[in-house]
Amino acid sequence: MITERIFGEIKGIQIPEVTLHNSKGMEVSILAYGATVRSVIVPTADGKRVDVCLGYDSIEEYIENGGHFGGSIGRFANRIGGAAFDLDGVHYTLAPNTPPNHLHGGIHGWDTKIWNYTTDEAENSVTFAIKSADMEEGYPGEVHATAKFTATEDNRMVIEYTAVTDKATPINMTNHWYFNMNGQGNGDILGHTLQLAADSITETDPGLVPTGKILPVEGTVYDFREGKVIGTDFAAVRPLDTAGYDNNFILGNPGEFKKFAVLTGDKTGITMTGYTNMEAVQFYSGNHINNRKGKANTEYNDMSGMCLEPHHYPDCVNKPEFPSAIVRPGETYYHHTEFAFE
Repeated sequence: MITERIFGEIKGIQIPEVTLHNSKGMEVSILAYGATVRSVIVPTADGKRVDVCLGYDSIEEYIENGGHFGGSIGRFANRIGGAAFDLDGVHYTLAPNTPPNHLHGGIHGWDTKIWNYTTDEAENSVTFAIKSADMEEGYPGEVHATAKFTATEDNRMVIEYTAVTDKATPINMTNHWYFNMNGQGNGDILGHTLQLAADSITETDPGLVPTGKILPVEGTVYDFREGKVIGTDFAAVRPLDTAGYDNNFILGNPGEFKKFAVLTGDKTGITMTGYTNMEAVQFYSGNHINNRKGKANTEYNDMSGMCLEPHHYPDCVNKPEFPSAIVRPGETYYHHTEFAFE
């Protein structure tokens, strides 16, 4: 079942919220602003309904607070070093919105746009669509992108991103929603258990841009292959990575659909298993959420939520040794991620 309501207005334009319901009690709510995941309600074995997604109760809070909460990121997720890249002999300059680097598509990335949408009751899905003009935020090519969200009967949230272009351009989409398996506003994520199917990470410079070097996780604080409580090595990782984890974990072959993560809340026992066709995932432990009001007058602070963002490698446009994110006319970018809850 699909329901809709008006969540708010931006300069007189109404912003709908679309909610997908399955028969088990799962609900996924997405805003037309930024194709933003605002709420993910998961039913528990004892009949409770837990919202495992951080968010806000007004459109004004999404605009004022920033932080990309739940947004569909584009044209390029994560960082581009030096806010520039060369493609087919042309040098392109982007906005250095995290000086001197470019982050999450620039000053007005796709998570700040108002998307059109259509719903499909048979699939229990909603598909959002956006057009990005040639040279918007400095990127070449007019791009038409979609963000499709589906809530399945087996409590899976499916995210599919597609994009086509009329000029060669980098495309790297992801979703930036913050998980808390204990429920939004219910403490931090340091007691969660996380397993990541990654043998290595990309080394980064102080601006969190990859150096090009690949580092094995074995014997380091980044080793989540067997699963461990996130807070186990937190004191050791904080001096290394700007107050917590914010790292690109390498998952394997581009385009191959695989299980990449298992995340379990220590208070609720809710487990989320992630699958993706992307070759990497950014694990961000919510180091800079800071003190802010969340949904239902809850309080969010650092580590109140965490992100798992499947995508292409950061700065791959400047690292030819990394898998490519370049999409050319006639090609279709396709990102497929699923989060299964139990």
